[in-house]
Amino acid sequence: RYVNTIQTITGRVSLPDPRNTTSTGASLPDGSRYVNIVSEVSTRNVYSKWLPAATFAYDLGDQAVVRVAGSRTMTRPDPSAQLPGVNFGAPSADQANIGNPALKPYMSTNLDLGFEYYTGREGVVSFNAFRKSIEGFTNTAINTVPFAALAQYGITFDTLNANQQFAIQSRGGPGVAQVQVTSQVNVPNKLTINGLEFQWVQPLDFLTRMIGVTGFGFNANATIVDQRSDGPATAFGVSPFTYNITGFYEKNGVMLRVATTSRQGAQNSGAAQNGIPAAALFGTDYTTYDFSSSFDLDKIFGLAGAPQLTVNVSNFTDATLRSYFQFENATFTQYKPGRQFLIGLRGTF
Repeated sequence: RYVNTIQTITGRVSLPDPRNTTSTGASLPDGSRYVNIVSEVSTRNVYSKWLPAATFAYDLGDQAVVRVAGSRTMTRPDPSAQLPGVNFGAPSADQANIGNPALKPYMSTNLDLGFEYYTGREGVVSFNAFRKSIEGFTNTAINTVPFAALAQYGITFDTLNANQQFAIQSRGGPGVAQVQVTSQVNVPNKLTINGLEFQWVQPLDFLTRMIGVTGFGFNANATIVDQRSDGPATAFGVSPFTYNITGFYEKNGVMLRVATTSRQGAQNSGAAQNGIPAAALFGTDYTTYDFSSSFDLDKIFGLAGAPQLTVNVSNFTDATLRSYFQFENATFTQYKPGRQFLIGLRGTF
């Protein structure tokens, strides 16, 4: 596959009118200033890439398959991170975000090796190992500069609101106060992500039939991820271990399912959060349990045209989703969705 990309990024840039500063360097008072000069700035990026891909499968008898796949993929940068100009809206006036129109796509070389064994009917046991070698991964660069360095972007002490001016003054004034400037950049280091995936789908009729019961089964999958880099390249928010398990019963118009989803906590952001250089955001472990069911009253009671009843309960263990600020006892966000109940009736007329 050959991909040719032509991208144009256009954004509005607002700069103070130079007439607001007198020949002596003083600023015109409020009420007599000229409005900001707003202009549109565009950047055009053109790039072409070859993205080969191949997949091979080999049958081992009637029940097993070995699969090998390799590919080269491209991920384009986020257009919002390429917009020109500076965002300096924090009330504390300690953080600025600068767009990077020169941001490039990052490339990944992918290798997958899989094995599948079919146990009969819907049953399958599968294993997959994968590796992604990513070059040019985007990350957040953080630089601490004097507040005066923002003047080139049209941000001066006079352009700040009252809260921001107070914050700058409390840190020593415009000539002393420091500001953290962040922007997205392509890091030179390679990011390697290795992973293992397991799946098992199994109806249990071959066991429960001996006691005269059929219709039970389960579906389980798990993923293990390990990422390594010799530099700052990090894929944030990727859990090192996740799993999903569903037990079900389906027969004679009755469907019952109990499912659990779990993920291990992971780092959700880079450092320098809330203006603290070494502080990052982390998520805690999170596990939920859900119940869903449906009852086809037509099949159950033999009533032609009878409706279907559904009863669902989400998060019936009342789990809480939480993140923390560098230290686990420093809660950053906490979301308690509670238990959710849904009862529905569906029919035709």
